[in-house]
Amino acid sequence: MLGRNIVALIMMVSTGALLTGCQKKSVGQTLHAAEMNHSSISATNSLSQKNLGVLPLSNHVSTTITIGKNTQCTLTPTVLKSGDVQIILDMETMDAGGRPQGMNVARVLARPGEPFDVSIGDISLAFTPEIAVQ
Repeated sequence: MLGRNIVALIMMVSTGALLTGCQKKSVGQTLHAAEMNHSSISATNSLSQKNLGVLPLSNHVSTTITIGKNTQCTLTPTVLKSGDVQIILDMETMDAGGRPQGMNVARVLARPGEPFDVSIGDISLAFTPEIAVQ
């Protein structure tokens, strides 16, 4: 009985250590591209701006793009019945040694073929999602 309690305690402590060591920041909001003001980013904004242009995506297929020297963004689109596309963006930053340093996640709703922008962490991404017909 004492052995099981010790194992359970070790599992709880190690799980807590893993969770506190990770800097994952989950953004639990849905941004609607049609409601966003495209001119809202000013020259004095501290966000790093990246325009990806037209971005070809496939329904339920993740696409990873390199944003900067140590930053990658994985986009996973899902085409909804309405014709809109929900895109989950997972921005991951690495340190110089290649170890994960931080992660930000956002979920956006967009219309295929219409440009929009979204801010994730300290990066502002602008792109036009094009969904491949399957």
